[in-house]
Amino acid sequence: MLSTFKNKPMENYTHIHLESLQNYREFQKNATQSKDKNSIFRIYNYILEMSEIFWNDDNIRKIIREKPKYDVIIMISFCNDGALGIGHHLEIPVVLLNPIGSTSLANSYLANPNMAYIPNPVITRSADNFFGRLVAVTMNAVIAFLIRTLIDPYQQDIMRKYLPNSPPIWELQNNVSLMLVNSHFSVEPARPYVPNMIPIGGFHLDIVEEMSENMRIWLDNADNGAILFCLGSTISISSIEKEKLLAIIKVLGEMAPMKVIFKSEVDIENIPSNILVEKWLPQAAILAHPNMKLLICHGGLNSNIESVFYGVPMLGIPFFGDQTLNIEEAQKAGYGVLLEKKYITEETFRMKIQEIVNNPQYTLNAKKKSALMREQPVKPMDNAIFWIEHIIEFGEGSHLKNNGIGLAWYELYMLDIYCFFLGFTLLFLISIYFMTKIFMRILKICMKRLYSRTTKLKIKKEN
Repeated sequence: MLSTFKNKPMENYTHIHLESLQNYREFQKNATQSKDKNSIFRIYNYILEMSEIFWNDDNIRKIIREKPKYDVIIMISFCNDGALGIGHHLEIPVVLLNPIGSTSLANSYLANPNMAYIPNPVITRSADNFFGRLVAVTMNAVIAFLIRTLIDPYQQDIMRKYLPNSPPIWELQNNVSLMLVNSHFSVEPARPYVPNMIPIGGFHLDIVEEMSENMRIWLDNADNGAILFCLGSTISISSIEKEKLLAIIKVLGEMAPMKVIFKSEVDIENIPSNILVEKWLPQAAILAHPNMKLLICHGGLNSNIESVFYGVPMLGIPFFGDQTLNIEEAQKAGYGVLLEKKYITEETFRMKIQEIVNNPQYTLNAKKKSALMREQPVKPMDNAIFWIEHIIEFGEGSHLKNNGIGLAWYELYMLDIYCFFLGFTLLFLISIYFMTKIFMRILKICMKRLYSRTTKLKIKKEN
């Protein structure tokens, strides 16, 4: 396991700590919460910088030099496709894990249909009308263009600096054997999946971290219900303006006798007696408690999945990325409510909480979604293990790949066929037009001659 996190040693498990990339997680927090208009350029420059640091890491260079024997490589891909060259170098199949479900970029690896009715996670507009589809398709095209013209060429150049015999990056992308996507139809609009794209949403819930004794007792005593406020691991509570944070704390204090567990990495003064503040907490374990009534979160996909799995309605306050879209889908399904951060006041926050807590329909809808997610023939983690072992046993999984891989985008979406038929139809219509025009001209000449001959005969008879 190559990671920027320091993990405890386990049996049959080797952890390689990429210490040189340690700053990436802190940058991720800052960049995703930044209001700076130039943040997108800073993210781009940082992607390039991190790529250089990754390849120059002693642990990566050791893997390249020693070529250890492995059966498969599993990696998360996000603007780092140069790392696919490691799989080619070690001569093993590559399995990708996509942490936010299927997207237009994820679909491009496996030629999975990228339909216009599927919203783009970067935007918040649903794609259920013409304008929504137009925006989604346009955004998909823009992102693909930027990745292919700005990110991939750099990734290829730096990869070949350390792996000079690697094939071009587009070939490495086409050779991906399998993709595991962190999603499920209970938390996203239904969409097509090719055989080597496997939804495993909820796989991380197979093993749930236990909560502390202090939190367990707190929830056990929540006879009137409990609320969890948690913004995930990448968003700090300090990213919320002070007056908005004070409004949140005040309203949560008013919810007594309901209990509240509040995640904050910093100390907060004057906390109401019904609020328990923790710097780190096992969200899934807390949501599994029967006294939980509401999750207030940032709308990350994992939080959405956990909300659905445990049947707890959610109030979402999105910050960036796919979070707004996730909450909008929850709101559309009737188990979530959206509150944009800029609109947080005591009044709006209180109104949104009371809307969910006082309306049992939200909980009923969450329970229905929970039943859908739990109704699976095998556990998501077992499904992921099965398909990874399948790739190991049967090679690179060419039998799972569709023939669309490697086709140009206009071939994949049959634009060349449509253009052929359009051209043929236009040619046919133009031919009919000119043939009709020629026919009418010939007919006109014939009629003129016939009229002339008839006139002459008529004159002769009169004479």
